Amino acid sequence: MHIAVLGLEDFGFHLARTLSELGDEVMAVDRDADKVQDIMRHVGKAMVADVADREALKDLGIRHMDVVVVDVGERFETSVLLTHYLRELGIPRVLVKAANEDQGKILTLIGASDVVQPEREIAVKTAHLIHYSRSKLLDAVALGDGYFALTLLTPSSLVGRTVADLELLDRCHVHLLAIKPAAEKSAPFVPDASYSLAKDDVLVVMGEEAKLIEIHQKLK
Repeated sequence: MHIAVLGLEDFGFHLARTLSELGDEVMAVDRDADKVQDIMRHVGKAMVADVADREALKDLGIRHMDVVVVDVGERFETSVLLTHYLRELGIPRVLVKAANEDQGKILTLIGASDVVQPEREIAVKTAHLIHYSRSKLLDAVALGDGYFALTLLTPSSLVGRTVADLELLDRCHVHLLAIKPAAEKSAPFVPDASYSLAKDDVLVVMGEEAKLIEIHQKLK
């Protein structure tokens, strides 16, 4: 996939680097030569240019990109203009970083395919990691509409019980999606009803946040 990242603030920098590591063709662009120098060894192409300059973007071949990511920091007006311009060029997917929900709504109205608020998303994830720390939570992923997927170590109260014994999950409409066995180098799998939970098994469960909190309280 051909991806351009316009603006190399922290989010744009790490996004460009990670996408390149995943095998995508990444072009990173920023008006700050030092930032471009820093990213140069991590991506296929890095260019110094003013991302707010339409002609400069045309010269960079921006219209041939599959995805364009916009991260110009606090310059919201630039984000708005860029989003409008990129949609005019027919870019299939335009992802824009926003500082808050109001900015996100405006960018969506203008034509952004996706709007991300990294600080808010990280805060929500960190809050869940703290709240569920007694349950040895390893990761939390927001799925939207109040649903979350949690990755956690098997609570001590469930060790030795089979999947068929987990009536609490069924009552709360929480689904056990997968288990990664405690044994080293064991691949995750979807367990059958007879599987017996071990002490360091890693569970992946999914459900409404209110139900997950209810189960957390009962398993303390």
